[in-house]
Amino acid sequence: MQLTQFSNLLVQNCQVDPQKPVVAGVSGGPDSLCMLDLLIKSKMMVFVLHVNHQLRNESDDESRMVEEFCAAHNVPCLIKTADIKTLAAKKKNSIEEASRVFRYTVLFDYAREINAQAVLVAHNANDQAETIMMHLLRGVGLSGLKGMQMRSIQSLWSNSIPLVRPLLKTSRGEILAYCEENNLSPAYDQSNHDTKYLRNRIRLELLPELMTYNPRITEHLASMSDIITVDQSFLDLESSIAWQTCLVKDGINFVLFNIPLLSDLHPALLRRVLRKAINQIEPELRDLDFASTERAVSFLDPENRVNHMHLLSTIELVKNHHTELLICKQKDILTELWPQIELLKSFALDCKNELELGCNWTITCEESGQAPIFRKDGLSAVLDAELLYGMYVNTYIQGDRFEPYGLKGKSIKLGDYWTNIGLPEKARQNWPLLRNGNGDIIWVVGTQISDRYKITAATKRILILNLIQTPKEN
Repeated sequence: MQLTQFSNLLVQNCQVDPQKPVVAGVSGGPDSLCMLDLLIKSKMMVFVLHVNHQLRNESDDESRMVEEFCAAHNVPCLIKTADIKTLAAKKKNSIEEASRVFRYTVLFDYAREINAQAVLVAHNANDQAETIMMHLLRGVGLSGLKGMQMRSIQSLWSNSIPLVRPLLKTSRGEILAYCEENNLSPAYDQSNHDTKYLRNRIRLELLPELMTYNPRITEHLASMSDIITVDQSFLDLESSIAWQTCLVKDGINFVLFNIPLLSDLHPALLRRVLRKAINQIEPELRDLDFASTERAVSFLDPENRVNHMHLLSTIELVKNHHTELLICKQKDILTELWPQIELLKSFALDCKNELELGCNWTITCEESGQAPIFRKDGLSAVLDAELLYGMYVNTYIQGDRFEPYGLKGKSIKLGDYWTNIGLPEKARQNWPLLRNGNGDIIWVVGTQISDRYKITAATKRILILNLIQTPKEN
């Protein structure tokens, strides 16, 4: 790696402005020390962050080495120490995953603190080959086979600060040669030779074996990554259009799609839209493999009568009102999507005022001398006011029955009614029910009124209720 070549690559490929600061993650190993030396010689405004994972006896020595190297070159250096074993146990993650999450968290926190334009890490071409092979063995789609990018936005860490890998096209051999030629004395992590870790087994066993079939396997994997990246950009554009076409609503913890429109998508776009939705809800999810994606696709099959599926981790799929696919976390109460009230909590209803249900849901109330234009969405209840007294709102009670409008007095179990309209199980327990003073259900709020309380030719006073959702304040 020549200095001029590296400086040009930073500007042209990585889109880094030489006049603005960057944060460099430096472990002290050959890769990161090579990158740091090149950054210094390129006269970049670099701030170093080193993470001491406290996993090896040499960790403190490596921290001191990085600190001394930075001091010798007048480079600001921040050392972050973490008890990774405790963090891994607390999060129920592997040591590798806990280390990765902590490392990127502190890197991007530091970048925000100093207003850095980018976070730089020292992944090389061999790391790229190992990553692609790991993804291939796990069973992923194109997004996994394209591997790492020289510049990318990692939404889990930041939506504005890019992660940059300036050595991604540089081989490990070139990096070691650079360190020797420039009298650098990097630290060598002995745990990199421990084959209990999958990446190490790929590096030390699988890739050397593949090289006996093709000595240029690393180069070919890198070329494949470049080809897939271009194809991926086109598919990303098409899937964004498909997303907007099929989306009904989305929030922080859910995505709601129109099932018929989803089903009309080309299978490639359908799978991409589903994976994007799952990753949006659970950004840290790293095991969304082919089998899980296919289970999600099969859930949409018209012949599949199942209305609920636990997909993986905390993610569940739910059919909403028969025509919508809800993707969300299992335990989340989706008050942004449905009106929900606390169980057994009642509200007095004053016809002169609004009734706050909570979570930005409100029932408005007004009297009228004539019936309004009929709404099919269920968000309005037009009632015979003279049949109403002592109204209140509460939730489901065991044995509840309901007389849906149009059934001419025939009652059915409330649970059966909910099943008929496709209301998901997770929405039912806290769903608001407007009751008369005798306990009759007048209105399953937001869906349908009871036939018993509808207006007729004999109605003298009309009560109009509307369910309104107000936007949340930012």
